[in-house]
Amino acid sequence: MMAHYRPDRTLNKAIKVIEELGDSEKDQLIKYYIEKKEEHIKNQRNQIQGYADFFKMLDKFLPNKNTIYG
Repeated sequence: MMAHYRPDRTLNKAIKVIEELGDSEKDQLIKYYIEKKEEHIKNQRNQIQGYADFFKMLDKFLPNKNTIYG
């Protein structure tokens, strides 16, 4: 069975609106908010990656979880 691609039209409209924002104070505040939100998301991803790396390293030192006795 083949999957059908359906574009997210609302997202496409939102991207177009953001690209058309001008230099008014309101538009600049919207751009600033989006920029800060993206920066926050990037920082969260880096922090999660740090935790993932830590647990991956920790897993190397733990005994095998699937040990069979008997």
